[in-house]
Amino acid sequence: MINRNSRGHSYFIVRGEISWIYERRTTAKAFAKDVFINQERKLGARRRSDTVLVSTINDADQGSADVALRTPPAPYEKSKSLGSGGSMVARLKLKGIDGRAPPGVEPAA
Repeated sequence: MINRNSRGHSYFIVRGEISWIYERRTTAKAFAKDVFINQERKLGARRRSDTVLVSTINDADQGSADVALRTPPAPYEKSKSLGSGGSMVARLKLKGIDGRAPPGVEPAA
Protein backbone atom coordinates (compact mmCIF):
# COMPACT_ATOMS: atom_id res chain seq x y z
CA MET A 1 0.00 0.00 0.00
CA ILE A 2 1.38 3.42 -0.99
CA ASN A 3 0.93 6.22 1.53
CA ARG A 4 2.04 9.86 1.72
CA ASN A 5 3.61 11.58 4.69
CA SER A 6 2.84 15.14 5.86
CA ARG A 7 5.20 16.63 3.23
CA GLY A 8 3.61 14.65 0.40
CA HIS A 9 6.46 12.17 -0.06
CA SER A 10 5.38 8.71 -1.13
CA TYR A 11 6.20 5.61 0.85
CA PHE A 12 4.85 2.10 1.04
CA ILE A 13 4.81 -0.59 3.69
CA VAL A 14 6.13 -4.07 2.89
CA ARG A 15 6.14 -6.65 5.68
CA GLY A 16 6.19 -3.95 8.32
CA GLU A 17 9.10 -1.97 6.79
CA ILE A 18 8.69 1.50 5.35
CA SER A 19 10.32 2.10 1.98
CA TRP A 20 10.67 5.67 0.75
CA ILE A 21 9.99 5.93 -2.99
CA TYR A 22 10.73 9.65 -3.14
CA GLU A 23 14.24 9.34 -1.74
CA ARG A 24 15.14 6.48 -4.07
CA ARG A 25 13.82 8.31 -7.10
CA THR A 26 15.70 11.49 -6.16
CA THR A 27 18.95 9.57 -5.68
CA ALA A 28 18.53 7.82 -9.03
CA LYS A 29 17.85 11.13 -10.79
CA ALA A 30 20.90 12.74 -9.18
CA PHE A 31 23.09 9.81 -10.19
CA ALA A 32 21.82 9.91 -13.78
CA LYS A 33 22.43 13.67 -13.93
CA ASP A 34 26.00 13.23 -12.63
CA VAL A 35 26.69 10.57 -15.26
CA PHE A 36 25.34 12.85 -18.00
CA ILE A 37 27.44 15.80 -16.80
CA ASN A 38 30.58 13.63 -16.68
CA GLN A 39 29.95 12.42 -20.25
CA GLU A 40 29.54 16.02 -21.42
CA ARG A 41 32.81 17.01 -19.72
CA LYS A 42 34.67 14.14 -21.38
CA LEU A 43 33.20 15.03 -24.77
CA GLY A 44 34.12 18.68 -24.29
CA ALA A 45 37.69 17.79 -23.35
CA ARG A 46 37.94 15.55 -26.41
CA ARG A 47 36.67 18.35 -28.67
CA ARG A 48 39.11 20.87 -27.19
CA SER A 49 42.05 18.52 -27.68
CA ASP A 50 41.23 18.18 -31.41
CA THR A 51 40.70 21.85 -32.25
CA VAL A 52 44.14 22.87 -33.54
CA LEU A 53 46.68 20.91 -35.55
CA VAL A 54 50.20 22.01 -36.38
CA SER A 55 51.10 21.62 -40.04
CA THR A 56 53.68 18.94 -40.75
CA ILE A 57 56.57 18.60 -43.17
CA ASN A 58 54.29 16.75 -45.59
CA ASP A 59 51.92 19.74 -45.59
CA ALA A 60 54.85 22.05 -46.38
CA ASP A 61 55.78 19.86 -49.36
CA GLN A 62 52.33 20.41 -50.79
CA GLY A 63 52.74 24.18 -50.83
CA SER A 64 50.87 25.01 -47.65
CA ALA A 65 53.97 26.07 -45.70
CA ASP A 66 52.49 29.51 -45.08
CA VAL A 67 49.73 27.94 -42.99
CA ALA A 68 51.16 27.40 -39.51
CA LEU A 69 47.96 26.30 -37.78
CA ARG A 70 44.78 24.83 -39.17
CA THR A 71 41.63 23.29 -37.81
CA PRO A 72 41.08 19.57 -38.37
CA PRO A 73 38.45 18.33 -40.81
CA ALA A 74 35.11 17.33 -39.41
CA PRO A 75 34.79 13.64 -38.47
CA TYR A 76 32.71 12.88 -41.55
CA GLU A 77 35.43 14.38 -43.78
CA LYS A 78 37.99 12.02 -42.30
CA SER A 79 35.79 9.05 -43.06
CA LYS A 80 35.33 10.19 -46.67
CA SER A 81 39.06 10.56 -47.31
CA LEU A 82 40.17 7.36 -45.58
CA GLY A 83 37.12 5.22 -46.14
CA SER A 84 35.41 3.38 -43.36
CA GLY A 85 38.30 1.10 -42.61
CA GLY A 86 40.10 -0.91 -45.24
CA SER A 87 43.66 -2.08 -45.06
CA MET A 88 46.58 0.04 -43.91
CA VAL A 89 48.33 -0.56 -47.26
CA ALA A 90 45.34 0.81 -49.18
CA ARG A 91 45.18 3.89 -46.95
CA LEU A 92 48.90 4.57 -47.38
CA LYS A 93 48.62 4.21 -51.16
CA LEU A 94 45.81 6.77 -51.16
CA LYS A 95 48.16 9.16 -49.40
CA GLY A 96 50.91 8.45 -51.95
CA ILE A 97 53.05 6.30 -49.66
CA ASP A 98 53.78 2.95 -51.30
CA GLY A 99 56.62 1.72 -49.07
CA ARG A 100 59.25 1.62 -51.81
CA ALA A 101 62.48 3.61 -51.65
CA PRO A 102 62.62 6.74 -53.86
CA PRO A 103 64.63 6.49 -57.10
CA GLY A 104 68.38 6.65 -56.52
CA VAL A 105 68.18 5.49 -52.89
CA GLU A 106 69.54 2.07 -52.06
CA PRO A 107 67.20 0.07 -49.75
CA ALA A 108 68.65 -0.94 -46.38
CA ALA A 109 69.76 -4.56 -46.10
